[in-house]
Amino acid sequence: WNRRKNGEIYPEWLGISAVCDEQGDLSHYIGIFTDISESKASADRIEFLAHHDPLTALPNRILLRDRLEQALVQAERQGSSVTLLALDLDRFSLINDSLGHEVGDQLLQMVALWLHARLREVDTLSRQSGDEFLVLLPDTDLAGGLQLASDLLACLNRQSCSIAGHTLSITASIGLSVYPALAEDSATLLTQAGTALQYVRNSGGNAFRGFSAAMNVNTVERLRLESDLRQGLERDEFMLYYQPQLDVASGRLIGAEALLRWQHPERGPMPPGLFIPIAEDSGLIVPLGEWVLREACRQTYAWQQAGLPQLNMAVNLSALQFNRSDLLDAVARALADSGLNPGCLELELTESILIQDADSAMKMVEQLRAMGLKLSIDDFGTGYSSLRYLQKLPVQKLKIDQSFVRALPEDGDSRAIVRAIVQLAHSLQLITVAEGVETAAQFEFLRGEGCDQVQGYYIDRPLPAAEFAALLARQQPGAQA
Repeated sequence: WNRRKNGEIYPEWLGISAVCDEQGDLSHYIGIFTDISESKASADRIEFLAHHDPLTALPNRILLRDRLEQALVQAERQGSSVTLLALDLDRFSLINDSLGHEVGDQLLQMVALWLHARLREVDTLSRQSGDEFLVLLPDTDLAGGLQLASDLLACLNRQSCSIAGHTLSITASIGLSVYPALAEDSATLLTQAGTALQYVRNSGGNAFRGFSAAMNVNTVERLRLESDLRQGLERDEFMLYYQPQLDVASGRLIGAEALLRWQHPERGPMPPGLFIPIAEDSGLIVPLGEWVLREACRQTYAWQQAGLPQLNMAVNLSALQFNRSDLLDAVARALADSGLNPGCLELELTESILIQDADSAMKMVEQLRAMGLKLSIDDFGTGYSSLRYLQKLPVQKLKIDQSFVRALPEDGDSRAIVRAIVQLAHSLQLITVAEGVETAAQFEFLRGEGCDQVQGYYIDRPLPAAEFAALLARQQPGAQA
């Protein structure tokens, strides 16, 4: 090291050579030095990049593994615990696919700052790849790890950011494991935290779970079901059932919601709550959703051609479908191939889809509406859409989530919520549809509050196409009851 005239310390490479006279005696020395500031900075940069993520400057996989091994050695010596959290951002791929990788990269940088601010100096936050982070917590037991996971989720839920004109909200899934209570070495700790993370993601995300042995069984079962789903698509094992929707004022059948069913060749009927989350996580929900759209349009037009009363057909859109660039083309193809009038098709969107990226969602909804479709907000009341945002959306219906209907009419909070939703919808000239109506008391309460339409087992269960057609035929003028 040397010092410049201005006092700055800098690195130098100094070479000294001895010089002898003609008799071979040492005469003097010659010193040659080189300023190696730039090469030293380059070497430091290379060393940094070898152990850190270039996007977020967080420790990478290599450095995390090294610190993890050191933490386990120290924990064994001191008789303490080490907790590892695996964190994944929910639906991050949708942001990358729909808004571009630059927006996704900026979001990752902001998330890294938010998470890092919640940790201790001894903790390590590492970005592994994509939107996956690991959090190493020395001297932390299971209770401490669960508490931090809760704090991190709450932190992300409170955040919202504006990037390139897009307002984004973030949730995450977190899985964790603990040494030595659950895992006996670093490899097992990493595997268990990842398994717990996958378990949370499969359950819908925005939650955290500690590892349990039962999750290994669930993981194997999940892989098998995913394989069966792919084969089921190829073998036409899926079918649609149709749940009737009733107009409260007239008592007539005016629509149906198309519901996907799977007849497994070995296991028989598969519960949608079991296979739909797997389809969503694996991406199979996209081809499945396109099949549902085509089949619902085809069947609706076939009923019309058979002379049955015209009705409104509601089809759910998944988040993956809604954020794909080819959604408009897929809808247009389904309508063109079937011959169905766009006015007979209703697409149901959840609040969570619409608020993920409000600006892009607004544009897509406007384009769908321009095609002549009807649009509704499904499970209304369970999300976070604002009144101002709701006023701008060109939708026609609000569907009241069945969680509010279930406790009617006894529960005071449910009564107040449903009453407020109906009043809000009517003030915005929107139609209200109550889901999950199962009793006469629920139906009478909803009718008294002015709810426009209802569906649920009180009206009828979801029906296969032939049975629904028979129900529809009974409504024709002159039909026998």
